[in-house]
Amino acid sequence: MKQLLFSNWHLMRWIRLIVGLFLIEQAIQLHEILYGFMALFFLFQAVFNTGCGLNGCAVSPIKKNKDE
Repeated sequence: MKQLLFSNWHLMRWIRLIVGLFLIEQAIQLHEILYGFMALFFLFQAVFNTGCGLNGCAVSPIKKNKDE
């Protein structure tokens, strides 16, 4: 778990963190709960490195044989 949180910080992960922190600030200042939910979504993606990568969200095809 510690390795997941502290390794592989690439540009998109930093952008998600910055957007999440900005939305938390806006949620507090404007008293908007929707901004808070959006902030949690972006912060979750940044901290746990989830979400779509540069190649999109496509699922890899199922391999039937080990040789394929």
